[in-house]
Amino acid sequence: MSSLAPTAIITDQDKAMQKAIEVVFPTARHRWCLGHIMKKLLEKLKSYKHYEDIKSVLQNIVYDSLTCGDFEDRWNEFINLYDLHTNEWLLGLYDERRRQVPAFVKDTFWAGMSTTQRSESMHAFFDGYVNSKITLKQFVEQYENALRDKVEKESHVDFISFNSCIPRMTHYPLEKQFQEAYTTEKFKDFQQELSANLYCEVSLHKENFPCLEFTVGENIMVGNTITTIPFTVLLKETDFEINCNCRLFEFKGILCRRVIAVLIHKKIFFALDKYILMRWRKDVIRCHTKVKIGYDNWSIKPKGHQFDKMCNSFYEVAHLATSNDDKCNIVLEMINDLKMKLISYEGDDGSIQHIINLSDDTADKNFHGASKENRKILTLMVVRSKGRPPFKRKQSKVDQVIQKENKINQGQNLILKKQ
Repeated sequence: MSSLAPTAIITDQDKAMQKAIEVVFPTARHRWCLGHIMKKLLEKLKSYKHYEDIKSVLQNIVYDSLTCGDFEDRWNEFINLYDLHTNEWLLGLYDERRRQVPAFVKDTFWAGMSTTQRSESMHAFFDGYVNSKITLKQFVEQYENALRDKVEKESHVDFISFNSCIPRMTHYPLEKQFQEAYTTEKFKDFQQELSANLYCEVSLHKENFPCLEFTVGENIMVGNTITTIPFTVLLKETDFEINCNCRLFEFKGILCRRVIAVLIHKKIFFALDKYILMRWRKDVIRCHTKVKIGYDNWSIKPKGHQFDKMCNSFYEVAHLATSNDDKCNIVLEMINDLKMKLISYEGDDGSIQHIINLSDDTADKNFHGASKENRKILTLMVVRSKGRPPFKRKQSKVDQVIQKENKINQGQNLILKKQ
């Protein structure tokens, strides 16, 4: 992570983790997993007569409140309607609303996540590779297999993104801009928002140069009726910066349908670079593909050797420069200049051939000569410890006396039997 602390963390409602995160990552935004909280509705509220109604209204308030003020008003009405003033669990949720209610956390980028998503993270990563009965040796081997599978799948998806594209739905240059930049999956997300702007009606609400305030009414089907929900979109005419009070871009990293509707309404057909996130681009080289691991022998390849050698040098430079802000700024400036030079000398195959000599004879001799046997993971050797095996637990003085008396009695009984 290049010594960078996480900006956002999602956990369950564990108080120990909450305190630890506040100490170790004081600048990180910490929120609770909304899925864990909603699973507790039955346990905490099932005793109420109108449980089904309470559950439905509470979910609507939590998920559908557009602003913090909207949530506050609807929450107070909800508590008064069902006389829930004495429910300690609900009171605790309200006190910690800034850690779990979407209206209070969507000003921070969460990549669209509102839960810990265990089934889509580590569980899915190791699915089919490990189970509770494997040994430590098998886990190490299977970890490499799982990582190799992940890299191969991402490489396949990257290949598809580069060599094929989803047809555009419109002739707007805005759609083409995102089609050329984003991966296939993220471009699908953008197209969903683009198509949904058909349900949005734009009207200028307030003009205060350089800021224009638009009211965008979105027609939403609720049951068999169409309901129009108003949203507010602000546009700066000087630099075309735009945002919607739904905060979808801030939360998920995708421009929402209301913003797209206003851009088209104002005949602005290109988005600023800041609205095209680097993490969704298809031309980004994923850093985890250079993790030292044995599945592709990365560390024994010339490129891997060069990469490790440069990283070691960078670490030394960074260590020398951290003692002083001026040194740090000089190093960063030089790195930026070097990066621009490398980009300008980039070869046709994507490697920096003019700057980096990849034909290091010594590296080839030392690393290509490494045999597969040397990289084989061996089973842990079981070695008997020296001396007398220890007792399973420490004995008290009373236990020692009792044990000694038992041995004496056993010896006397043995003598009597022999007689």
